[in-house]
Amino acid sequence: MTVPIATSTIAAQAFRLMELSPISSFADDSAQAQAAAEQYPIALTMCLEAADWSFASVLAKLPEASLPSGAAIDDDLTFAYQLPGDCVVLREVVDPTVRWRRDRDLLRADAAGPLAIRYTGQTSNEAALPATFQTAVAFQLAALLAPIWTGTQSKVSRLEQAGSVALRQAMRIDARQASAARYDGRPMQGDWATEAVR
Repeated sequence: MTVPIATSTIAAQAFRLMELSPISSFADDSAQAQAAAEQYPIALTMCLEAADWSFASVLAKLPEASLPSGAAIDDDLTFAYQLPGDCVVLREVVDPTVRWRRDRDLLRADAAGPLAIRYTGQTSNEAALPATFQTAVAFQLAALLAPIWTGTQSKVSRLEQAGSVALRQAMRIDARQASAARYDGRPMQGDWATEAVR
């Protein structure tokens, strides 16, 4: 994923969190700018992987795909689907009765397509990210860069701890973005007799 590091406010914040001056230009050839450009996509992806974020949630219907050359057929999961290129984490196959497994970028299932899925998608638009999530990514980026630029393990540990707190705060704020739902196909509320014998 190409990231416009020249305009990244997250990268600038990461240097402030390390108690360093933000680099003057992210497009320059300094070692700091190169390290930030290299580690930024990793920090962003790590934070996207951490939760089922509403702002990165994508619903898609996948058509059936041919198996790649040399790939073995799974007798139990005979249908194959190519996952979208921006898929960070597959969160859900919408039909709860479908058996499935992810093998690299291939989704195998026991149902014919199209197959509806929901996944966390990669994003490069910082302006679309909530402020609390941007802060969590900045802490993650700072923690990745700190061993080189701060030189003290105590500062790295503080950044990691503060980053964990920031990520949990972002998760709490984003947590209530959908109505309550069950994913096992059963009614939202069972009757007391059924629940008692379960």
